[in-house]
Amino acid sequence: MTGTVLSEDIGAVRVLTLNRPEKINAASLEMQRELLDALRTATNAAHIRALVLTGAGRAFSAGGDREILRELAAGECTDREELGRITIDTIRTMLALEIPVVAAVNGFAIGYAAGLVALCDVVVMGESAFLSDPHVQYGIAGGPATQMIWPRQCSELVAREILMTGRRVFATEALRIGLCNRVCTDGEERAAALEIARQFEALPIGGIAATKRSFNAPLIAAAENLGIQAE
Repeated sequence: MTGTVLSEDIGAVRVLTLNRPEKINAASLEMQRELLDALRTATNAAHIRALVLTGAGRAFSAGGDREILRELAAGECTDREELGRITIDTIRTMLALEIPVVAAVNGFAIGYAAGLVALCDVVVMGESAFLSDPHVQYGIAGGPATQMIWPRQCSELVAREILMTGRRVFATEALRIGLCNRVCTDGEERAAALEIARQFEALPIGGIAATKRSFNAPLIAAAENLGIQAE
């Protein structure tokens, strides 16, 4: 399969790979559309028991295209309405998934991509990888997914500092404060994520789905009321 998002089934695990390595997987409008479609397809695939989300090449994703961010900050983005709608739909779709989603963060996940990682159930990071939501540096509010979820994962005080400065959170700190589950050797992120996904694959799906619904219910309710600054 070719495109800005690759889909590969390994047994009952589906691997979705952000695929613009020449642009460090910067999230164009096309990529955001394709990822939403791929997530919706996974929702309806009865044979898929777990999902792995990663990026091709040297990084998970550099986040939204810089040109899009500059246009948003200047109020000149003609795709603002569609970007906002895709952002909302992506958040709602990921929260509604009843199969576990494992992020394999190679290199870095910035902005839009940091939000995707926050929406995952388990996060694996390479030892030199980092997370960052630098929207404030463009004069834009922090991403809706990171603002909703990071305060639950670390603490509101820590999340405020990270989001209001846009600084980088490297793997060792992310593990310590609760933004990731496991740190692995650089280059082993996908393999480590697949190992975790296969553990889920062996478990009864009903218990996992019920547990996810319980965790995500308040987030889904919050997502219904999002007034979003598009990525």
